[in-house]
Amino acid sequence: MTTPSPEPVVVESGPGDVAVITLNRPQALNALNVDLLVGLTDALREVQGGGPVVVRGAGRAFCVGEDLKETLAPRTGTAEELRTAFELLQDVTRLMVGNPAPIVAAVQGYAVGGGAEIALAADLVVLERGTRIRFPEVPIGHAHTGGISARLPQLVGLMRAKELLLTGRWIEAEEASRIGLVTTVADDASRVALDLAATLGGQPARSLAATKRAVEAACSTQLEPTLRLEVEAALYCFASAEAEATFEQFTTSGTVAGAR
Repeated sequence: MTTPSPEPVVVESGPGDVAVITLNRPQALNALNVDLLVGLTDALREVQGGGPVVVRGAGRAFCVGEDLKETLAPRTGTAEELRTAFELLQDVTRLMVGNPAPIVAAVQGYAVGGGAEIALAADLVVLERGTRIRFPEVPIGHAHTGGISARLPQLVGLMRAKELLLTGRWIEAEEASRIGLVTTVADDASRVALDLAATLGGQPARSLAATKRAVEAACSTQLEPTLRLEVEAALYCFASAEAEATFEQFTTSGTVAGAR
């Protein structure tokens, strides 16, 4: 008998009224495929209007970005199917930014590409000591698709954002904390994130929502235009021979989604 595949995203109750969303493809370091993106958007819609949310990854990594062994257009390989997958990733950003309740990301191991974008769409990011972050899209001939082009300059400044996005280099936990990319570094990201979310859950919900909305409004005026631009840029880059060759290299080398 074939063992059924585990749900790619699991929603559970945490302490108090905290909801916990777990990316649950640990065998692939929680790499993004269509099922995970659908499950994550469904989960984020499910928790809308509730208490604080913790988003975390099962196993050794938070999320290593797109699973290049599956592609985000597994049925037809067409630009239309690829656009739908990109829009799912962008809906993740919209749902996290737009949730009135605070969202805390617990990030361990690796946060790469789209996985890093998911983490940084949270209101607070707890990074486990030893974790590495990377935006590998430019070196592999791709383009960013989760709104990070607008969000990263707000977090670390324009020049630093350009350097991180254009070079695609690794960012160690200590540097991420030093440049303001994350909220804090901890030995156990999941535990600290749960405690932080529970603490926020004890504060007045209206005040939390109003403050989050005001801060996001001030910082995200270009989010929607950026999301539209990113989709077009990603489709353009995906159509290149360079991108095709790089994806083939990752597929044959056994490397998952840029975590190298």
